[in-house]
Formats: sequence, C-alpha cells, structure tokens
Amino acid sequence: MTTTRKTPWLLILLLALVVVAGSSAGTYVYLSRVAKTGEAAKAEPAETKPQAPRLVNIAPMTVNLVNERDEPRLLYVGFALEVADDTTQAQLQQYMPQVRSQLLTLLSGQNSAQIITPQGKAALAERILHTLGQPLAPQQPAPAVLRVLYTDFIVQ
Repeated sequence: MTTTRKTPWLLILLLALVVVAGSSAGTYVYLSRVAKTGEAAKAEPAETKPQAPRLVNIAPMTVNLVNERDEPRLLYVGFALEVADDTTQAQLQQYMPQVRSQLLTLLSGQNSAQIITPQGKAALAERILHTLGQPLAPQQPAPAVLRVLYTDFIVQ
C-alpha cells in the first residue's frame, strides 16, 4: 500500500518540475530576445547619427567688379566648400592655388548690381559649383563639391 500512495506524489512532483523548467526556459528565451532588441535599438541611433559635413575653407578674397557706370566696386568674399568625401577634400587642399585662381577669375567678371541680390548670390554659387566641377589637373577626377557656403560677402 505504501507504494501506491507514493506514486501520486511522485507524479505531482515530476509534473511540478516540468512546469518550473518550462517556465524558466520560456523566461530565458523571452529575456534574451528583449535584450537583443534593446541592443539593436541602442545601436540603431548610433548608426543613423548624422555625419558632420566635410568643409574646405577658402580664405577671403577681394576682387574688382564690373559696373554699368564704370565706377570702382569691390567684392570681399569668403566661403567654405562642402565636399562629398575625404578624397575631394584632400584634392582641393592640394590644388588650392589653382582653385583660388579659378575663383578670382570667375568673381572678377561679375556684375555688382546682380550679385547683391539673393538670386544673384545663388546664381554665383551655381557658377562656382560649375567651375569647380572641372578636373583640377590632367588625369584627375572632377572634385565632388556639393555646396558653396558664404562666410563673408561685402560689395562696396
């Protein structure tokens, strides 16, 4: 008789152990998934963090401007060029004398009445982009200049 009384308790104890083991395994799987998604959520903002722009600063320059009334007018302008990659940045810094020469030539031919307007400044920026979009030396790729950002702009 004693063996029949032990059997139900043994089955209940075995069933309780199976339930505890199952719930422990389920908890472990759930927490490991939550931890993985938490790590992914923490890593995701770091990956989508915006990158600082690559800029090449052009020292301010002063040029004579064209005028309808043949009055002497001056343009004092400084700007930074936003470039696409480190290669373009290094290339522009290496060829800075050529870049400044091209810019001085372009700027000296501008009409003072046109460039003092916001539309004139935007058109001048487009002309600068077009001019600097040409290769600086034979067998060199064209620089990838994205934008012209004015830092100084005075017409006198």
